Amino acid sequence: MNVTLIFVFSMICYVFAFIGFSANISLNRESLYMPSRSIAWAGVIAALIALAFRWYSAGHPPLSNMYESLVTLSTFIALAGLIFTRNQPLPMLEAGTCVGSVLMFGVASLFTSDVKPLIPALQSYWLHLHVSLAFIGEALFAIAFILSYLYCFRKIMTHTAEKSSFSDIFEKIACYLITIGMPLAFIAGMSLLASHLSQHPSYAQSWIVLVWGVIIPASVTTLILMLLVWMYRGAVHKGVEKWLPDEDGLDKLIYRAIALGYPLFTVGGLIFGMVWANKAWGRYWGWDPKETWALITFLVYSIYLHVRLARGWNGTWTACISIVGFLVTMFTLFGVNFLISGLHSYG
Repeated sequence: MNVTLIFVFSMICYVFAFIGFSANISLNRESLYMPSRSIAWAGVIAALIALAFRWYSAGHPPLSNMYESLVTLSTFIALAGLIFTRNQPLPMLEAGTCVGSVLMFGVASLFTSDVKPLIPALQSYWLHLHVSLAFIGEALFAIAFILSYLYCFRKIMTHTAEKSSFSDIFEKIACYLITIGMPLAFIAGMSLLASHLSQHPSYAQSWIVLVWGVIIPASVTTLILMLLVWMYRGAVHKGVEKWLPDEDGLDKLIYRAIALGYPLFTVGGLIFGMVWANKAWGRYWGWDPKETWALITFLVYSIYLHVRLARGWNGTWTACISIVGFLVTMFTLFGVNFLISGLHSYG
């Protein structure tokens, strides 16, 4: 069976689900929500079937290289978004998870999808526990990231012209920087990846595909969306008020996603990773680059939980910490593999 075609079908479902959620929001058609959600579920189920077939054909879970890691994480993000919204419809969040999943699969397609036997370092049942739990935690961090971005977007779209304190002004500046800066940061990150791939003959076609298939379309789309939001900001304001919870509600949702993802990432990414490292390399911790950046990820989200629970912080600044945490998470996944050599360079 052609597993790649099943993944492509899954991505097509996500695209149509995104269109449905967007129409639900922009046209104020609540009747489009459930069909869009059903299409997204079809995409997730197709992706899970494809992962199961790949696991069966390879004889090991699809977690051993960059391609497998990205398609698995892509599936987990889409699934987490649907489960997270099962009792509270959030079409903007669900549209965001569809976009994130498609982009992640698009990047995965740049790498070889050939099924290969596991290298000796990965031939352990700890692979199942360590990587899968870490990815579930990271998928929930992705949900928190999207919610944090929506929090900042909501804040700048619904602010009033009333006299503001210095604190309010700084918060709005931070929200503007995040709302505009995140799409630009994504484009910059993909440009760096293209630059890296262009230096390797084995990726001679991949970096060209990345430039013309992701970077240029993303740049044009970002520019168009920013112009449309500015031109129709009155309508966008009403849509945000209708389809997003208030700031306090979004803050609680961000906390919920991180509170669920944090222990899973901690146990899977750090504790199980340390146990596996001891079995494979004879030591629990060796300051390998990926170990170090996984620890930094853990510390950022620890800071988030500390300032929120012990210091009483909430709102814009905790949303900013959530966004920083996810950026560090993505660097741990991508940047360490491409920029820093280490024992985890295989995945």
